[in-house]
Amino acid sequence: MRTETFVDRFPVAAPPDRVYAHLAEPANSVGLSPLIVAVRDVRRETGPDGRAVVRFVAVERFRIAGPLRYDNILRVTQTATEPDRQLVLDVLSPARVTVRFVMDLAPLDDGTEVTVTVTLRMPAPLRAYVLRTARRVQEYRARELARRMAG
Repeated sequence: MRTETFVDRFPVAAPPDRVYAHLAEPANSVGLSPLIVAVRDVRRETGPDGRAVVRFVAVERFRIAGPLRYDNILRVTQTATEPDRQLVLDVLSPARVTVRFVMDLAPLDDGTEVTVTVTLRMPAPLRAYVLRTARRVQEYRARELARRMAG
């Protein structure tokens, strides 16, 4: 198994509480990643430490060739570690791939600085593909979140 971590920072023209509310709603994941096409089975809970926890299934769609596609089922646990400041998503994907997104929000004069730390764990043969895909998804997420918050 290989572990890789990368960090992405970007500004968003909205206050932290608005950005956090958008990121904390599982339905907003659809389209925030270019691969996520559906969210289902959302369960809201309180963790043993009193934090809000949301568990859900996200469907990641890969185009294989032409009309052929593969739907990758992701099991997501989202924890509100610090309301309006930090959100953690732990994602379990088939093929023994796990991803942890730690999203830290800090106020700026004209909005929010979003820092996303992405930690990937995967079998060594999948490393290049998983890392390349995760970076592409994160770049897209930064642009899409900025676009959504600009309105």
